[in-house]
Amino acid sequence: MSALSAAPAVQAQTALTKGVAVTSLAGAVGTTRDFTLVVPSGATQLSFALSGGSGDADLYVRRGAQATSSSSNDCASESATNAETCSFASPTAATYYVRVQAYRAYSGVSLVGNYTAGGGTPATVTLQPGVPVSGQGAVAGAWLRFRLDVPSGATNLTVRTSGGTGAADLYVRAGAEPSASAFDCRPLVVGNEETCTFAQPQATSYYIGLYGYQAFAGVTLTASFTQPPTGGATWPGFDAYYVNAIGKTGVALRSALNTAAAHGHVRMSYSAVWDALKYTDEDPANTANVILIYTGRSQAKTYNASTNSSDPDAWNREHVWAKSHGFPDEGQWAHTDIHHLRPADVSVNSTRGNKDFDWGGSPIAEAPGNLTDADSFEPRAAVKGDVARMMFYMAIRYEGNDATGVGNLELADNVGTSGNLFGKRCTLVAWHRADPVSADEIRRHGRIVERQGNRNPFVDYPAWAEELFASGCP
Repeated sequence: MSALSAAPAVQAQTALTKGVAVTSLAGAVGTTRDFTLVVPSGATQLSFALSGGSGDADLYVRRGAQATSSSSNDCASESATNAETCSFASPTAATYYVRVQAYRAYSGVSLVGNYTAGGGTPATVTLQPGVPVSGQGAVAGAWLRFRLDVPSGATNLTVRTSGGTGAADLYVRAGAEPSASAFDCRPLVVGNEETCTFAQPQATSYYIGLYGYQAFAGVTLTASFTQPPTGGATWPGFDAYYVNAIGKTGVALRSALNTAAAHGHVRMSYSAVWDALKYTDEDPANTANVILIYTGRSQAKTYNASTNSSDPDAWNREHVWAKSHGFPDEGQWAHTDIHHLRPADVSVNSTRGNKDFDWGGSPIAEAPGNLTDADSFEPRAAVKGDVARMMFYMAIRYEGNDATGVGNLELADNVGTSGNLFGKRCTLVAWHRADPVSADEIRRHGRIVERQGNRNPFVDYPAWAEELFASGCP
C-alpha cells in the first residue's frame, strides 16, 4: 500500500548488523522506525526484507541519506502485507538508510539487512607502542581496524580509547581480528572512555577494533606496553671480543664494530650456502627440517630449490639485504654472507623480491602475519627484530673499505631505494625494539659463527643499534 502522505518526524536510527534480524518490531498507524546498514566496498546482492507479524508496514531504502516516504528513495516496497523486500545486485559502498513505516498498525515484524561480502580484507593500521592516533571516526555499524605487535617478555599491555563524540566500542583480540562475537576484551561501557589491560600479554600481534555503536568522531586510541629488558650483552665472551669497541660512540664505535664484524670471516661459495643454512636454521624440534623465515614453516632440508627447482613451495636462499642492492655477483662477500641469508619459501621469497622493509600493505595468504605493497615488505612479528639486526650488521660489516668487493652499504630513511641503499631505517629500529634478541636468535648466531667465523655485534650487544641507527627515530 502507498505510504501515508504526512510522515511523522524522523526517530533515532538503529544500526543493523549484516545478516542479523531485528525482531518484534511494532508501531501504530503512521509511525516510523529508522535503521542504517554500512555496506563495504566489493559487496554484492544487498537486500533488506520485512517479514512476519500482523498489520501492514512498508519499507523504504535510500543510499547515503535518510529514507523518506516520498519518491526520493532508491527503493520503496509497499505491498498490502508485511512481506516487503528491497534488493540491489551491485550496491555502492555507502551507508544505506532504511525506514519502516506503518500504513496500518503492525506488530511482531522482523527486519534483516544482508549482503555478500567481497574478498577484500579491512584495512588495518599498525600502531606504534605508546603513540596515540587521534581523530578517529566512523558511521554507526562500521569498524576501524588496528594492530599492535607485542614482543616476548613485554608486560602490562594497555589499549585505551578516549575523547570525541558519539559511541565507539573497543574490542581487542590476540592473534586475529576481533568481531562482535570473538574477542579477548570488550569493556562495553557508555561513552568513549574504554580500556583493555593484559598484565602478561602473549608475544603476538594484538588486533584492535573500534565499532560504531553509534556514529563517532574525534576519538583517540592509544596502545602501549612495558618493553622487555634489552641492550645488555647476550654472549659471555663479549668483554674480550669487543674490547676495542666498548665505551666508544659515534664514528669511533662504528669503525671499531666494522673491524670486529670482519674478524675471522671466511668467505664461502654460494653452493656451500645450501649446507650452511641447513645447519644454522635447523628446526630444534625436528633436525631433518629447517625453519623458513617468513612463513615460519618447518620443512625438510632436502626439499629445497636446488633439487626441486620447479616447486614454488620448495625453499631457497633468501638475501634479506637484497643482493641487487650492492652485491649482485657471487664473488662479492656479502652475496654469500650467511648472517643475512635465510631459508625462505620460493613463492613468498618472490613476493618479497628486493623490496625495502616497512610497515603495512596487504596480507600474504601463504605467509600469515606478513604484509606487502608495491615498494615494501613487512615480515611476521616473530622475526622483525631478527631482520633488523641482520640489516644493521650489513650496514656495519660492509663499509667499502676492504677487499670484499662490496661498496659502502647504508640504511636509508625511505623506501624505493636503489644502489647500495636499503630502507627503512627507523622502521627497522622500531622492529629491533619490539622484538628483542631471543634464545633462538642466539642459537642461530652461534651456528653462523661456527660456519663463517665472524659475529654480528647487534646480536651480541643490542644497545649498539640505538647508538648507531636510532638518531631521529621516535
